[in-house]
Amino acid sequence: MLKRVTYTICLFFVTIIVHSQEDYGTDSLKNELRSAKTDTAELILLGSIAYNYAELNPDSAFLYASRMHVLAKKMNLPLEECFALSEMGYALINLGNYPRSLQILLAAVEITDDPESENNLLSGFYIPIDVYTDRTAAPKLQRLTKQARAFQYLGILYGNSGNLGKAVEYYQSTLQKAELAKNERLLSISYTTLGRTYLSLNKKDSALWCADKANEYAIKSGFQKYLGSILLNQGRVYMTLGRQKEAEMIFFAALRASTDHKYYRGIAATNLALADIHKQFGERDSVLYYIQKGLAVARFLNAPDLYLRSYKALAEYYKTDGNNDSVVKYQSHIIKINDSLFNSKQTQDFQNIDFNNQQRIQEIEATNAEYRNEIKIYFLLAGLGIFLLAALMLWRNSRQRKLRNILLSKQKNDLENALESLKSTQSQLVQSEKMASLGELTAGIAHEIQNPLNFVNNFSEVNSELISELVEEVDKGNTAEVKLIAANIKDNSEKINHHGKRADAIVKGMLQHSRSSSGQKEATDINALADEYLRLSYHGLRAKDKSFNATLKTDFDSSIGNINIIPQDIGRVILNLITNAFYVVNERQKAESGKLNAEGKIYEPTVEVSTRKVKDNVEVKVKDNGNGIPQKIIDKIFQPFFTTKPTGQGTGLGLSLSYDIVKAHGGELKVETKEGEGSEFIIVLPL
Repeated sequence: MLKRVTYTICLFFVTIIVHSQEDYGTDSLKNELRSAKTDTAELILLGSIAYNYAELNPDSAFLYASRMHVLAKKMNLPLEECFALSEMGYALINLGNYPRSLQILLAAVEITDDPESENNLLSGFYIPIDVYTDRTAAPKLQRLTKQARAFQYLGILYGNSGNLGKAVEYYQSTLQKAELAKNERLLSISYTTLGRTYLSLNKKDSALWCADKANEYAIKSGFQKYLGSILLNQGRVYMTLGRQKEAEMIFFAALRASTDHKYYRGIAATNLALADIHKQFGERDSVLYYIQKGLAVARFLNAPDLYLRSYKALAEYYKTDGNNDSVVKYQSHIIKINDSLFNSKQTQDFQNIDFNNQQRIQEIEATNAEYRNEIKIYFLLAGLGIFLLAALMLWRNSRQRKLRNILLSKQKNDLENALESLKSTQSQLVQSEKMASLGELTAGIAHEIQNPLNFVNNFSEVNSELISELVEEVDKGNTAEVKLIAANIKDNSEKINHHGKRADAIVKGMLQHSRSSSGQKEATDINALADEYLRLSYHGLRAKDKSFNATLKTDFDSSIGNINIIPQDIGRVILNLITNAFYVVNERQKAESGKLNAEGKIYEPTVEVSTRKVKDNVEVKVKDNGNGIPQKIIDKIFQPFFTTKPTGQGTGLGLSLSYDIVKAHGGELKVETKEGEGSEFIIVLPL
């Protein structure tokens, strides 16, 4: 009597809990479904309700999934049809109609086998209705996820039917598709069911590994609904290994997890596992208690597979107790359920559908193999044709090559002679460009050196006169005047020394420029280098044309300091750019001599040299207010031998050599120009 009361109370509370969960999850969705204004909203809500009912009320799940299937077909949404068929198939598994479930799930797989099913998807933005599929994902990921979902249900179906080998195949296909779809939730579920199947096959290590992987993906995805099943599988492995106490603790953790997440199939299965372990402990009251708890959930869920497991446990329990009446009672229940699930008609229908599917797969594979063979034949014929064509072309080319070789051998000497002549001419032009540059520099140096020499000569003459005066004052005994004259002589001597050193520095600079580059980089003050070559270039032009005048502007960044460059090479680049700048402003001044511009002013030739530090680079800019460079030739100015100067006034190598020198330093030579306003050449050097 006490046992019956306990059983009734347990069933009562489980029923209340399940009812409350069912109502809480579906009532609001049903209300929204009644007021749905669009087919899309109705479709999403039907799928959501079917998913919520999947394990609690498979009859209702099948009904709502069927309505969704009809609507998805009407809207021409193949992947949503697949979703609905998968839910219908899963509901039929829980209802025990295995042949019909197999038929429907295979239809779902067939939809996802076709990549064209990706072409028509739900539009708009909404929250996904289930834990498997994100309908905002890429089309291919959606198709792979839905295919993996159907494979998962097929694995469950074959496992329930006793074909564990086929179940493992479908679970492995599920994992493959879920990996491609990057669906961590489905990976967790698939590893859980695969682990349970491995345990049934007595593959303990594989079962434990799958449980660990399932737990890993459950943590990653944050999806904990089936955590109880993961723990249950771990506990079962420990139980088979003889570690009953550890298994019992894990079973209690599994029961808590399934209860917390309202996973009632897990609650039923865990209670039956606790009954098994208490049977090993010899605690018969606990065995009956946990079997009845599992049966209570099975009765409410109306799950045939859970009924079968519960009745088998009760029959075995009463058999060891010697209660033959109860054994007969529960064995009759077992026979009845087995007959409903695995009667000859059900089994035959299931096998026929499975056989037809295998035939369909084999036909597809045969068709694909035939198609591949045809493709191979086409490629072989095409290859043979290409080979014959190539052979013909090779024969023709060989014949032409013989004729061409006769002509080439005749022209070879002429070409070699022309090449040598070209190289010689090019070397002469390069040397001519260097000498022209040296000429500009020499003229400037001559002007620059004249100033310190004038100072040396003048102060030397003054000192000679002062020495004569000094002698006279010494004879007079005028000590104060002697000291004053001596001081003047000393000052003049220092000035002579200073200007002598200045002349010496100018001569050394000239020698340094004139000799070939050593190729060694040195720490160089780029500001001093640019300033020196600006003045030398200006005075060089003035030495040739006394009428030329220009405004010189400088803006040097004092924070740069010394940089590692080859000073002779970079000096040659700066000199070339400045000389070009003076040339263009001089040409414009000649063209506009005496004319007023648009602002009523006379043109003033101006050349500006500036430096600045920009991040990890130094920029040296040479800017002029000449006529600028026409856009049609801007891409040619750095090409060798290209020049806009009249014949005889330029070799066309200055900018080309400058470009190569800057590139060799790891830098860049750029130009910014605007016709009628001038140009700005920019040397960019790394620090």
